[in-house]
Amino acid sequence: MTVVEQEGARGRGVPTIEVMLRRWRTWGTRRRVEELIRGGVGVSERTWRASPGRDAAGLAAEVAAWAREEMAGMRRPFGVDQVALALAWRDGRGRVFCSASLGVMRPTAFYDGTAEQRLAEAFAGALGLAEGREAEVLAALVRLGDLAFELRGAARAA
Repeated sequence: MTVVEQEGARGRGVPTIEVMLRRWRTWGTRRRVEELIRGGVGVSERTWRASPGRDAAGLAAEVAAWAREEMAGMRRPFGVDQVALALAWRDGRGRVFCSASLGVMRPTAFYDGTAEQRLAEAFAGALGLAEGREAEVLAALVRLGDLAFELRGAARAA
């Protein structure tokens, strides 16, 4: 059997079949993560009302406290304890007028004030865009440790 090599792999002497197998595994993992998230594994959501004059720092403290509660039961396989937090603001008609993401963070950021400070900055900007109208804040927290746990379980069952 002749193994055809691809341009980028040729210099390293890696057969094309190995390159393709690595890509298929990556695509399979990506698809599995998407399915888990769509199924709600590791995902928590909550909404808050942001009436005109609402204190951005107070709202940030509420969201950070909620995130700490949600992280408390998170699985941490292999030490994976990161979370991702995304926010969206909707106006009275349900249209999203602003969104933000804190990106991937360690839980310690929610205890040392780092996340709360970033949340307050995001809320101050978004509440300014609300121009004195009532808004709804949606938060989605993805617990990467829970996703890693499910992926590890699926890998062992295969």
